[in-house]
Amino acid sequence: MKKVEKSLILVCGLSLLLMSEVKQGYAMTDAEIDKRLGVIQALEAKAAKEQQDSEKMKKEVANRKAQEAGNLQELRSQIEAQGAKLNEILKQIQTTEDNVKQTNSELQEAEHRVETRDQLLKSRVRLMYTNGFVSYMEVLFESTSFSDFLDRYHALRSIVNQDKEILQSNKRDRESVAQKKTEVEAQLAQVQVQYAESEQIKNALVTKEKDKEVLIASLAKQEEQFEELSEEQEAALKKLAAEKSKLWAEKNKNKQTAVYSGGKFSWPLPGRTTISSGFIHRINPVTKKSENHKGIDIPAPAGTEIHAAAPGTVIIAQWVSGYGNTIVIDHGSGLQTWYGHARGLAAKEGDQVKTGDVVSYVGSTGQSTGNHLHFEVRKNGDPVDPIPYVTK
Repeated sequence: MKKVEKSLILVCGLSLLLMSEVKQGYAMTDAEIDKRLGVIQALEAKAAKEQQDSEKMKKEVANRKAQEAGNLQELRSQIEAQGAKLNEILKQIQTTEDNVKQTNSELQEAEHRVETRDQLLKSRVRLMYTNGFVSYMEVLFESTSFSDFLDRYHALRSIVNQDKEILQSNKRDRESVAQKKTEVEAQLAQVQVQYAESEQIKNALVTKEKDKEVLIASLAKQEEQFEELSEEQEAALKKLAAEKSKLWAEKNKNKQTAVYSGGKFSWPLPGRTTISSGFIHRINPVTKKSENHKGIDIPAPAGTEIHAAAPGTVIIAQWVSGYGNTIVIDHGSGLQTWYGHARGLAAKEGDQVKTGDVVSYVGSTGQSTGNHLHFEVRKNGDPVDPIPYVTK
């Protein structure tokens, strides 16, 4: 970027120097004029190469910015999906925490039941201790009859079964609630891990999103810089073209050369009279920026012959930023015609052309969305509406 800017400053400086010398009215020889034209031609060639490079880099930056914008949108979709997943996991955590609370409540109830049963067993032990230990056999042997024996047997059996059931119930309560608590706490730990992992993924995506935003902003800045550079390049070439026009006028002053003598210019694309974009304020179809369209666009198939609108001298026959392959004809009297976006050139710098001569072929080079001729008329270096100058 800096290298190109420095060369543009050099172009402008040399151009102004040459122009100042011509303005002083110094009568230059043809050899001196040719030498100066050679210098300008070399500067134009260098500027044209830099234009092509900058246009290529600008296009690469624009393509990458579009690609990164797509990536950014994809990241935002992933972040949104991850956020929804986190919300779902939060609901699971809340549900599991409620289950933990419920299990703790059930555990307390079970411990209360165990405590109650333990108290029953303890009271029975205290009663036996107070009244003295009597074995089950003694109770049975003290029976007064067989019927009494059976009653005592069933009573003792009932007590034994009840004690056994108390112990088993205590064991079941403890084991059941403890197992459930373990399971619920494991579920809670699992969803908490899932939440942490999902949150980590989301944070990583958000970091990437911020990085993409910074990158896209940087690419947009580069686009602006390339756009400014293209404008500087165009201004530099405009100065060089003006100088060349003066030099050719000086060289042709005493020669019989074809120059514009007034009247209508001929239509540069015979038989192709449709104008797809006029000399208007519009949105550039490539850059999407608001601009003043400097000429008219005439659509035609690729390779269609483009003809000189009037006699004059070809002063530019090369790539021009935005215009692609371009022919510029100086017609004298401060008038120039520009023929942009050509697929190929049929004339070279310095050629003397007549009205109707083929100078280039329709294409879609430079800032173009389809095959057409961009035709301009410039008066004293400024674009003017071509329609009043041409006849179809």
